[in-house]
Order: sequence, then C-alpha cells, then structure tokens
Amino acid sequence: MSANIPSLEEAEKLDLTSVEFEKIKSLLNRHPNALELELFSRLWSEHASYKNSIKWLKTLPTKGENILVEAGDDNAGVVDLGDGNACVFKVESHNSPCAIQPRLGAFTGLRVVMRDVVSMGAKPAAFLSSLRFGDGKRDTARWLFEEVADGICEFERGFGVPILGGETFFSRGYNTTPIVNNMAIGIVPKDNIIYGKAEGKGSLLLIVGARTGKDGVERDVFETDILAEIDSPPVSIEQMMDASIEKELFEAIQQLNQQVKLIGVQPIGTQGIVGAAVEMAARGNAGAEIAVEKIPQRQAGLNIKDVLLSQTWGRVLICVPAEELVRVKDVVESLEVAMAVIGKVTDGDKVVCSSGEEIVAELPVNIAMLGDESPVYERDFIDIKDKAPGINLDIYDEPDHYPDVVQKMLSNLNVTSKSWLTDKFNNLDGDGGDNGDYPSDAAFINVEGSDKALAATMDCNSRYMKSDAFIGAQIAVAEAARNIVCAGGQPLALSDCLNFGNPHDPKVYGTFVESVKGITKACKDFNVPVVSGNVSFYNQRSEDGHLKPITPTPVIGMIGVMENKKHHSTLSFKHKGDMIFLVGQSRNDVNSSEYASSILNIKKSAAPYYDAEEEKELQAAVMQMIKKGLVRSVHDVSNGGLFFSLLESAIPMEFGFDITSDAEIRKEAFLFGESQSRVVVSVAPEKQDDFVDFMMETDVPFSILGHVTKGEVRIDDESYGYISELKEAFEQKLEIWVEGE
Repeated sequence: MSANIPSLEEAEKLDLTSVEFEKIKSLLNRHPNALELELFSRLWSEHASYKNSIKWLKTLPTKGENILVEAGDDNAGVVDLGDGNACVFKVESHNSPCAIQPRLGAFTGLRVVMRDVVSMGAKPAAFLSSLRFGDGKRDTARWLFEEVADGICEFERGFGVPILGGETFFSRGYNTTPIVNNMAIGIVPKDNIIYGKAEGKGSLLLIVGARTGKDGVERDVFETDILAEIDSPPVSIEQMMDASIEKELFEAIQQLNQQVKLIGVQPIGTQGIVGAAVEMAARGNAGAEIAVEKIPQRQAGLNIKDVLLSQTWGRVLICVPAEELVRVKDVVESLEVAMAVIGKVTDGDKVVCSSGEEIVAELPVNIAMLGDESPVYERDFIDIKDKAPGINLDIYDEPDHYPDVVQKMLSNLNVTSKSWLTDKFNNLDGDGGDNGDYPSDAAFINVEGSDKALAATMDCNSRYMKSDAFIGAQIAVAEAARNIVCAGGQPLALSDCLNFGNPHDPKVYGTFVESVKGITKACKDFNVPVVSGNVSFYNQRSEDGHLKPITPTPVIGMIGVMENKKHHSTLSFKHKGDMIFLVGQSRNDVNSSEYASSILNIKKSAAPYYDAEEEKELQAAVMQMIKKGLVRSVHDVSNGGLFFSLLESAIPMEFGFDITSDAEIRKEAFLFGESQSRVVVSVAPEKQDDFVDFMMETDVPFSILGHVTKGEVRIDDESYGYISELKEAFEQKLEIWVEGE
C-alpha cells in the first residue's frame, strides 16, 4: 500500500471536514493514503451519503403491508401488487447537469433512475417527469426547456419506454437552475426481484456492461460538466446519448435473472466501482476483494484512481456463485456488453482493492449511506413561525368582465396545456389512447397478464411551498393521492425527491425540515409509505449577482393500483346533457393561486385551504362512486381553480359546459381559487338520482354546477366563447412561447 500520507489540507480540498478526516483515521486505525481519501470523499459526498438529510429522512413512514423493499434497503422501493407481480419505482433528480448541459443532463437523468429499477430485475413500464424552469419571459428558460425536452425525448425513443405524465412549472424561483426530477416505474414477478447484495464467501464479483472510461472522475458527475473531464479519445454528446448500451444491459440482466442463480446486482454510478462494492457487501454482511487490473477499460492510460472512481454509464456489478460463471459467460457473450470477473466475496468486513500484488485501498463496508459509520449531521435551522398572510378579497374589486380574466390567464404558462410537450413524449404510448385522447388525473399503466393496472403521478405546487412548507408538502402528497383516486386507483406508496438550496443556510434547512414533517403527516393521514427517494441540496439561482435558494420543491411521485382495469376513470366530458357536479366545499379563498399571481399580482400569500380529514372523506367518496359506476368523468380541482378543471374536462372531446356559480362565494374565488379537496364529476342523467342518493349517505358536501353542452362555455348565462376557440388558446400557448412569439 502506498506510503503517501495526505494532510488535513488535502482532505479539505476534497470537501472532507476535519472531523471527517479524524473519523477516517479512527476507522482505518491509521492514516488513509491519497486514494482512500478520494474514495471516502466520494462515498461521503452529499449525493452519496445524504449526511445532511438522513436524520430527518429516517422520520418518514416507510412500512406498510404491501411493501416488499423499504426505503434505504436497496436501489429502489418495491410494492406488492398481488397476483404475483410487484412494482419497482423511484424518483431521482438531475438538476445541476441540466443547468450546464441540459439535453445531455435530461437524457442522463432518465438513464440514472432507470438503472435502479432495471438492476432489481424489473421491466421498465413508464417514466414520468417533474420539471421546473425559470420565468417564462426569459430566453434562458426557453432554451433550457427546449433542451431538456429534447433530451428526455431522445432517451424515450432510444430506450423504448414511454413518458406517460408529469408536470411542468415556470417561476423566477428557478431562474438559471432548472429542477428535473424523473420517476421510473417497472414491473417484475415478485419471485424474480433481484437485491443489491453480495454474500457467500468465494462468490464472484463481475462487472457487466460498458467498458470503463475516465467519466466524472475528478468530481461528482451530478455537480459538474462531465464532458470537460473526459480525456482523449474524445466522446461526443451524441455518443454519450446512445441508449443502446442500456438496452443491452437491460436484456443481459433479464436473461441472467432467468438462467443464472444471481446473488445480487448493483448499478455503478456516482460512487464508482468501489462504492457499488461497498454497498453490496454491506447489505450482505460480507467483505470483498477487487482486482483493479481486471476491470475492462475503454481507453488507454487510465490510472487506478480513474478506474475506481469512474462514473461511466451502463455498468453493473453482479454477484454470482463461482459455479455459475460458465452460464453467465454463455448469456453475456451473445450480447454486445463487456464482462469480466473482477473480484470475490470474503468473510471480512472490508472492501480491499488491489493492483497486481499491491493492496491500494481498504475500506470498511459500514461507511456507505445508512452504515453505522457514515456521517450524520443535524444542521441548525430556523423554525419559521411567520407565515405569509392570507388574501382578503374584500379589499379588492370584483373583475368587471370574467371572460377577460380567462383570456389573461390563458397567457399563463402554468395553467395552460402542456400538450406540445406531451405530444413529443407520447409516440411510444401503447395503451390505446388511455393517456392521450382520454386523459386521466394519473397516468395509466397496464400490468401484462393481469386484470390490474397501475396509476402514477408526480405532484408539487411550488407556489404553496413559498408560503408554508409544512402545508405545501402535505398538499403535494394529498394531491398525488387524489389524482390516483380520480383515475380509479388505490394509492399504494410514494417516492419523493426533495429539492432545496444550501443545507447550511438555517432558513433553507428550516423549510426542508418543515417539508419532511409535512410529508410525514400526510403519509400517515393517507396510509401511503415512502419506499424510495432522493434529496437534492445546493440548488441555487443567481439573482443580481447573489446566490439565492430555489423555491423549496418536494416532488411526490406516487403509484396506485386498480384492482380491475374497468375502474379506470378519465377526466373528459363524454356526452352532451350529462350533469356536472362539484364534490367538495368551495371557499372564499384565492391564496397562493395562479389567479392571485396573474391577476392580483400577489406573488406570495398563505397556502390555500387544506384539511386532511376533509380530503380523506372526499377521496373515499370518489373511490366508491367510481367503483359503483355512478360517474362518467372525474377530475380534481387544482392549479388554476375550478374553471380550468372544467376546461380540461371539456377540451378532449370538444364539449362545452353551462354552469351557475355559488352565490355564497366570491365569483373569482369560486372560479379560480385553489382551496383543496374538490373534484368535478359528470353524471349521466339516468344516474343522477343514484348519484345524489349516494352522496347523501356521505359526509362530503356537493352541489350541482350545470350540464355538458354541445360546444359553448357559459357561466351565469354569460358566454365565455366556444370550446374550439378556448381549446386553441389553451393548447397553443406553450408552442407559441417555445417559438419565441
């Protein structure tokens, strides 16, 4: 082992603190060498160790009767679907790379989250994306949006798995710093789940996939421009955006899982080969030996550090019994992937790396995330007591002409259609239009060979987070569950992606803590555990030469199950003359609404009204009315308020609606307020009595709004135009904006 003894100054250059440096010496019972110090630095980076968030993440509810793999136990969460199938899913962020190389960053973001699902044996079924960009008036936001959209589309086409849904939001709170979160969803027979572990003395460690190059060696690829760190031969963006290696790797894992006795599979990512080995050994309560010279290399001239820290995509570490090696070779040789035996499992508690006869590094296996010796910090935070005030509508004049208000709001990117984007994504949708012509509040995913289906959604209203992180985070969970229910499903579990600024800023950390507390409460309220997730700190935007944190953004990715596909409910009106009902209570509340921002020019106010018990009762009622076949369409009231929910229900089949507002509620609040726990349903005339009888048996308030019309939109006997005109304005805004008009 090298006699080179690094100093504290060298450790600090690697972002290790003096306390961490002393802890490393204590763990090793000696000074680390330079390579070991680099390895510790990577393993204890924020992205790899979650050292600034793990204390609070451990407070999230993670257990449930359907949970097969809990949060933190493996690469992704796994939920039992019944009928022998399981769902593997996870949300990941890829924010910083998308600010530097947005097309490549977006492409790679899907690649990263996909590998965690594929490595557990699942067949990817769908992706969803939650996107945040800066003020739509800025050319930078337009460029970032286009580039990110192109990158996502290129991975979708290259890998052959559809983007089925998500959300897109624009705000100055993300100027120069986009938020790009992706959820990958896969399905696997319950008995075929692969775990990321290494165990059994003498078992072999194999690397399978792409050959190792000098990719992201010097720094975390999540925080830097990896193109600037790749030595010759040069690698173009086009080469890096080639999904063929992922397809081959997916096929290899699938075939190996069928033909070979696999012990474990671990994707190789940010932490390099050593990080993957440490995690596998830790899960298997074992040690490991790795021979650096046996690792297949893409280019000449790589040193030991390059090989061990490389973040080359498209590689996995596989653990198999020694007697299975011949079968592994038979499978892999038929595919265009490299394979090599690079080590073995030991009965120790260290990962030992050697080059020839020389041991170059030794690391304890309990230093990975959730390991007994990984760092955990409790940062100072400000308990934010002063919440933003509510909006008193009494001091504002009521609009003179509501159709003009609608036209102005139709120029708002946050409430208008994202069809320009979804049309780019939906080319691979094989569900016969279930996610296109007849959209739902959640994406619909078939489970092959089963009467069941999945519903999936991603949600977080960033505007609510600015005013009250605790309530805003609860609403994010509640809305995700509501979307699942409105689509005909039963919420099962969630994966979160917590996007915040610098954790050393007490105010930023205070919003993080409040968000985790809000998610925890809502998960318990709706009995939906957290099975996986990601924390992304250090998201900061530049404003007037100063770094400011992004708007707190805890994105919730949720999946639910439909016991029978016939319960799949869509949001579109389907028949002229159907009655339209509002389920839930309207309130004089425009707090944190798009109306408040666009029309009243109030950028920050209290969170909209939310009550967990009301929400639970509403969801229970909606679930039953769908199962009883009482409704033809179901759509929740959310961003933009009731009017835009009605418009979204009218547009798919180009119906209109004729409704009457509630005389007890200010009209702007009735039409555009975003108070929670409300759903719009349409009911066939012949089922109206049954629907009313059903609702009378519940404790949920409801009211008749009006009826579906042939094509005109009327409110209180005033015409707002024809649906064809409103549809054109609603659906073309994003396209016009992208084209710079």
